Amino acid sequence: MFPMVTGFMNYGHQTVRAIRYIGQGFMITLSHANRLPLTSQYPYEKLITSERFCGRIHFEFDKCIACEVCVRVCPIDLPVVDWKLETEIRKN
Repeated sequence: MFPMVTGFMNYGHQTVRAIRYIGQGFMITLSHANRLPLTSQYPYEKLITSERFCGRIHFEFDKCIACEVCVRVCPIDLPVVDWKLETEIRKN
């Protein structure tokens, strides 16, 4: 008889633990439901990056046209564009 009672008690403890875990998950879901969405309409609204942003700027030297966009985008003013206007280039 005792193994049957301990089996019921073990089942009861597992049931209570499962209900507790489900309740914790439900509380997390409810806490997230109260937040406002952080969606931005990308081409029209651009996110403002922080001053300490350490992302990588994609740069290909062969395709550089000296437009200085990389200089304007870089948060620490690292790239320096030094270019000369060459007027003697002929088109074949």
